[in-house]
Amino acid sequence: MGLFLHKIITALLSKALEFFPEHLPIVYKISLLITGLILFCSTTLSGFLFYDQTRIMEGQINEFGNTMVNHLARSVQEPLLAEDKLAIGVLVSSLMTSQSVIGTEILSPEGNSIVEAGLSPFSKDTSSFMFNQLEVIKTADQEQSWPWQLAVSENLQVNVVSFVSPIVFKDVTAGYALVSFSQENLDKAKKKAIISIAIATLVIIILGIRMSFSVGKRISRPVDHLMEAIEAFDQGNYDFRFKDRRHDEVGQLMSAFDRMAAGMVQKKQVEKALDRYLSPQVAREVITNLDAVKLGGKRVAGSVLFADIVGFTQMSESMAPEDLAAMLNHYFSLITQACELNLGTVDKYMGDCVMLLFGAPVEDTEHAFHAALCSLLIRRLVDHENKQRTAKGLFPVNFRIGINAGSMLAGNMGSKNKMEYTVVGDTVNLASRFCSMAEIDQIVVSNNFFEQKTIRQRLIADKHIPMKLRGFEGMVETYLLESIEAEYMDTLDRQFRSIIGLLPDKF
Repeated sequence: MGLFLHKIITALLSKALEFFPEHLPIVYKISLLITGLILFCSTTLSGFLFYDQTRIMEGQINEFGNTMVNHLARSVQEPLLAEDKLAIGVLVSSLMTSQSVIGTEILSPEGNSIVEAGLSPFSKDTSSFMFNQLEVIKTADQEQSWPWQLAVSENLQVNVVSFVSPIVFKDVTAGYALVSFSQENLDKAKKKAIISIAIATLVIIILGIRMSFSVGKRISRPVDHLMEAIEAFDQGNYDFRFKDRRHDEVGQLMSAFDRMAAGMVQKKQVEKALDRYLSPQVAREVITNLDAVKLGGKRVAGSVLFADIVGFTQMSESMAPEDLAAMLNHYFSLITQACELNLGTVDKYMGDCVMLLFGAPVEDTEHAFHAALCSLLIRRLVDHENKQRTAKGLFPVNFRIGINAGSMLAGNMGSKNKMEYTVVGDTVNLASRFCSMAEIDQIVVSNNFFEQKTIRQRLIADKHIPMKLRGFEGMVETYLLESIEAEYMDTLDRQFRSIIGLLPDKF
């Protein structure tokens, strides 16, 4: 039974919450709901109390009235049979000493008044009673009380109830006794009870409202804390932790949220670590879709750029390892920024060489142009850095670049235990050969690369000598990329300034 009531109350509360506006804070919803429940319970209880109190008082009056009218009927039996009006008058008048009795009367079997004292319910001057004597005595055996109103003045009427009882002697009805009682005291008692119950109800409602808001705030406080945690998460603050420790369901939710926050911090740290070892695009793909990380790849259309340092072997022999590493890191940082500005991805660093991808893993229809623009930006950055080094008495660092575009296989290569995202194919091999065959500051591209409509009209290049490359039949036609058309020069200048403005001068 208790479980059934619990389910009913829970269902009613859930339905009641649906009637509140969605934007209303939950603390007000709970408070208003509890207040309404208290108001309903208090009003219902007050109504039952008032009804029960009124019923008890009316029962007492009815019992008292019936007792008195029956007592009068027994007392006047002998005087009535003896037609002793004086004795009857004494008995009738003696009842008028009671404060609540306003009239007594003895009626004949025919309904005529024999003796009366006080007010009569049959008097048109004082009563709004709609029955006459004959109608009353006909039902005296079944109905012994009748309510009526006493007209005290034009605007004031008093509720009265009359009781009647037959006067029976040896199965012979000798007449009828009638006693009328004023209900003024009852009405006053009712008003007093209403005022007392109303005051008590009002006090309970006021205390209930205060308690409901207090309980509502206490109940909604964990929800407010959860909202604070969500806002902190939205702002990227995963260090938020709940200070309160609870042992209920809300406490379990808080603990789960703390564990989730700790997991988010760990995930963020893993993402930062992956961003250092992988390109942002690849790292994001790994984090968001772990189930898809497996060996294999797919054919894509993209561009590959190789850039390495000319004379790196001799350079490494004359420099301390720490200085050499610092120099490589500095130039690779410049190249990485140039790559990212042109929507490229750093595939890998190989000693003094860097391999850049365009069009993979994120598709890019302008991959060839972006690769060419990136190569010109790298050459300009390297030239700027060499001027800085020469001014400091350091030797320049010269790069050579090879670019090719075409179809290639992109995906995870390696083994199940260790893999990396990269591209393979003749397009990649040819770009690597171009880089190896290039000289200082040269950018070598294939004939197929430069002859594309989207490239030729935007780039400036000179035809280069055909190359005989191992593994490729015949001579490979090449071009030397020199510059970019004037209308795109602003883009190159803007990228150059953005990188130079971000990095301090070194070397």
